[in-house]
Amino acid sequence: MKMPTVVYTFLFSLCVETVLGLTITQNELSWTKTEGKSIYIKCEVKGLSSSSYLHWYQQKDGEALKRILYFSKDGGTVTDGSHPEKDDFTVTKDYDLKINSLKKIHSAVYYCASWDGAQ
Repeated sequence: MKMPTVVYTFLFSLCVETVLGLTITQNELSWTKTEGKSIYIKCEVKGLSSSSYLHWYQQKDGEALKRILYFSKDGGTVTDGSHPEKDDFTVTKDYDLKINSLKKIHSAVYYCASWDGAQ
């Protein structure tokens, strides 16, 4: 009996942005993973202040950006209640986005971004 293997491609942005001492870097350009596996999308953050928020966004082909979740350095994670796959995502203490069980619907470009809540 032949078992099919489904492979999905994820694209990431190579992004380095430094503003007011905050540096955000995403190095992975693309990944291919199999369905059902967990995946961690790295977001290297340096200089995040206690009043800053880090956001994760998803952009599927031909669609606008959708916020998945956001969190503050001092607070907890807030999942965007309007995101259709909101329960599939979590964030690590190192700011990486975790997709808990990869599905075809997760094929997209993922971005991390930040802003200072005090400004």
